[in-house]
Amino acid sequence: MAQVSALTEPTSPSPAPAATVSEAKATPRDTATDNSSVNSLLKQEGFGVVKLRQENLDNQKAHKNDPKHLVVDVEVNRVSASLMVDTGTPTTNITRSRLKEFGLVEQKTSLRVTSPLRSASNKFFGIAKLNTLAMGNCMMQDLPVLIDAIPYVDGVFGSDDMHRIGAVLDCSEPALYYAPRGPSSDTSGKLAAMLQNNGFTQVPMRLTSNHRLEVACSIDGVPSTIVVDTGSLATCVDRSIGSKAGVIIKRTRRVLIGSGGANAPVSSGHVKQFAIGDFEIKDADISFVRSRKGDHPSAHLLGIGELVSNSAIIDVGGLSMYLRHPQ
Repeated sequence: MAQVSALTEPTSPSPAPAATVSEAKATPRDTATDNSSVNSLLKQEGFGVVKLRQENLDNQKAHKNDPKHLVVDVEVNRVSASLMVDTGTPTTNITRSRLKEFGLVEQKTSLRVTSPLRSASNKFFGIAKLNTLAMGNCMMQDLPVLIDAIPYVDGVFGSDDMHRIGAVLDCSEPALYYAPRGPSSDTSGKLAAMLQNNGFTQVPMRLTSNHRLEVACSIDGVPSTIVVDTGSLATCVDRSIGSKAGVIIKRTRRVLIGSGGANAPVSSGHVKQFAIGDFEIKDADISFVRSRKGDHPSAHLLGIGELVSNSAIIDVGGLSMYLRHPQ
C-alpha cells in the first residue's frame, strides 16, 4: 500500500493456506450500490456486495480531488474493524496495536518486512490466525494473517483472500462484490462480455511468483510491467524506464516511505502515452522512483488515482482488469 508521499507495501513470503468461507447473517452494510449493469449481473450470479469508503488515511489536508484509499468495514473475530482494500498486498495483514482487542496471539517469525525501495529491514512480520473475518454476509474462517505495524487502519485486506471469495472490485463506485463459493470462470466470462459491450477495455492480469497482480504496460513505447495496487495512491514507475523513454524527469519535494523504514525521493514526469495492456492514456503525469537493483517489478505500482479516474473494475478471481476512459 502507498500514499501520495508515503509508500508502504508489506511483502508476503508465500500465500496463506486456504480458509473456510461460509455465509453469515446479512448485516446492514450488505447493500446494493446502484442499479448499474455490473451490480445487476453480479447479483444475478449470486454475489453479495459491500460498499467501500474513500478515506485520506494519513490525516493530512488533501484536495477534494486527490486520490483516497479504499476502506471496508468488517468484523475480525466479531469485533468491528476497518481494513484497507489492497490488491498490492497478497496476504491479509492485521495491525499489531489491536491484537488484544481482536483476541489474537502473535507468533514471532524471521520473515523480514520488505519494501520495493530496499530488500529488507530490521523489522519482522508476526503471524496469527483469525477465527472469523466477516464482511457483509460472507464469513471467512480459520484465516492465517500477517502481523505488522500498520498506521491509520486496523489492517489490510489482501489479494489472495480477495481471490478466495471471487472478488470483483469496482474502484470508482466504490464497492467490493464477493461470492462465498469462490471464483467462477462462467461469471468472469459474462462480466467480460458485458463490460466490453459498454466500452471497457479488458487488460489481462498475471499472478507473479510473489503473488502480486501484474499487467503489461509501456511508457512512451518502452515496455514494462506494473503491479495493480489499490493500496498505492500514486502510480510509480522506476526512473530507469522514464530515462529510457526520454521522459523529462523533474525532482519533487515528496518522499516515498516504505515498510521497514525504507524511503526514496520522488521525481515526476509528463508521459505522452501511458499504455496499460491495450488501454492507452494520453498525457499522463507519472511518479518516478529509483529502486535498488533486483526490486523490479515490485517498485512499479498502478495506483488508485489512475484506477479510479479510468473506472477500473478488477476481477481478482478471473485475473482481468477493465478500464474505460472518463465519459
